[in-house]
Amino acid sequence: MKIVATFFLAAVSMVALATGCSSAKSDQALTTDIQSKMFADPQVKAANITVSVKDGEATISGDVPNEGTHLQAYKIASDTPGVKHVVDQMTMQAAQAAPPAEAEPVAPPPAAKPRHEAVKPARKTEKHEKRQPKATLRAAKTEAEPAYAPPPSPAAAPAASAAQPAVTAAPPQPPPPPQPTRVEIPAGTSVRVQMIDGVDSAVNHTGDTFHATIASPIVVDNQIVVPAGTDVYLKLVNAKSAGHMTGQSQLALELTRMEFQGKSYGLASSDYTQTGASRGKRTAETVGGGAVIGTLLGAVIGGGKGAAIGAATGAGAGGVVQGVTKGEQIKIPSETKLDFSLEQPLEVSYFPDRIRSSRQ
Repeated sequence: MKIVATFFLAAVSMVALATGCSSAKSDQALTTDIQSKMFADPQVKAANITVSVKDGEATISGDVPNEGTHLQAYKIASDTPGVKHVVDQMTMQAAQAAPPAEAEPVAPPPAAKPRHEAVKPARKTEKHEKRQPKATLRAAKTEAEPAYAPPPSPAAAPAASAAQPAVTAAPPQPPPPPQPTRVEIPAGTSVRVQMIDGVDSAVNHTGDTFHATIASPIVVDNQIVVPAGTDVYLKLVNAKSAGHMTGQSQLALELTRMEFQGKSYGLASSDYTQTGASRGKRTAETVGGGAVIGTLLGAVIGGGKGAAIGAATGAGAGGVVQGVTKGEQIKIPSETKLDFSLEQPLEVSYFPDRIRSSRQ
């Protein structure tokens, strides 16, 4: 019956070709031609494929059992003369092909005891086999052999071991390194430091540097940016020691550098200035008092000329007494707390999780 239908479709195709125009086939003729070829193909004829042609463009749709049928149907449509383009809308029947792969359990190796039991009946039938023809005996042996389950193939173990690395999960990737937080400390921020090195106006000179630490943490937007205990350095920008007769001692310090989480930051701050008490007034009083006493003594002893000599002598004596005592010197001992303010904004890059590890 299939052969008759094939010849019928072929005859219809020939009639369509004969009646069509010479330049191109009609859409109906192309549809009939493609369907007849698919019906005649042993691989495609069992598939449920629908063909439609419009303006020379063939659209094939339906379910195909496998990729080979899919490609063969597409090739038949594209190779048909008169087809300009093929629109592939076929789908694979993947759901039907999956169960057979899961329904093949590996047969376990036969136990030793059942195997001995299967051999015993064979010994009882040895006498019976002698009476039967050789052909019958061979057929009986051939049918009896499948009763024994063959041992598993040695290649199964390597296959299982070869598949094992694919199941092993790759080691997790390490997390990305944490990124630092950037914060700008605005100008005018107060900075309190605690001195580690001492300062003395009688010993130190302009340009000397001194070590200190942050006494109070620097806070921006309610967040500690620079903790207490951070190392800072100060520079002596003015150092003046008091003289023997007049003058005052002066010291001026400023912040120059901060060491924080492995980075060095330059600082621009206000000056901390301290001035010692002046001895100039006391020196004048002492010299003047000596001159008055000398004048009185000179007048008593030698008249007017003696008064002049006594005044000069008294003034010199008063100056010698004051010269022994110098002006007050300035000393800033260790652990003294000084206050500064930043004159320029400072951008700090830091890791918040390392704030606790800083020296407090």
